[in-house]
Amino acid sequence: SEPRNMIVDIKDSPVLQCSHSISDYDRILWYKQTQDGQLVFLGYLLGVNDLLEPELTFKESAVIPFESLFDMTVVCCANYQAYFGNGTKLTVLERDVKEPEVEILKPSGIETRCKKTITLVCVAEKFYPDHVSITWTLGDKEIKENVATDPYATQDKTTKLFSMTSRLKVSKKEFKPKNKYRCTVNFYNGTHDISDNTDEINGIEGISLDIN
Repeated sequence: SEPRNMIVDIKDSPVLQCSHSISDYDRILWYKQTQDGQLVFLGYLLGVNDLLEPELTFKESAVIPFESLFDMTVVCCANYQAYFGNGTKLTVLERDVKEPEVEILKPSGIETRCKKTITLVCVAEKFYPDHVSITWTLGDKEIKENVATDPYATQDKTTKLFSMTSRLKVSKKEFKPKNKYRCTVNFYNGTHDISDNTDEINGIEGISLDIN
């Protein structure tokens, strides 16, 4: 479905577009995916006939309005053999958009002295909405192994702001001053992606790696 991200005001009536290029398939199914990963069936298009749940109607072929879906959700579409598209992450705004603050927490002295690996923790916080992804890089190369990122952001019920963490395990022998580790938080602000929310840390010289 298109677009991949959508942020709207409560007064807006956004629509999503879905299509496929398989000539002998004439069915498109719509689902929404809740934050806990559950899929909720919304309805489907068969040829030129739309068969949807009572509260939903098509405006045109394979286009579905979301006036009534005022929750943060992922909506995706698929043909009848369940080839799922990327989906669209839809957020109806409850407050102003705010970019994340990013910090890499320094590893503890106990960890650096006693373990063979060091865990770097990247904290992204005070952002809204939760259209974010976190990547680690060493120099110009993205790190994909030994990375554990929260499956979804956590929201403060009072401020409505989100936070999210990602952890990178680094071998102590690789945690040297010449190596610079960077955490980048990609944030979609409603119009475009922003990738300049970053923090970085260099390795530390010495066997004990004491940090004051």
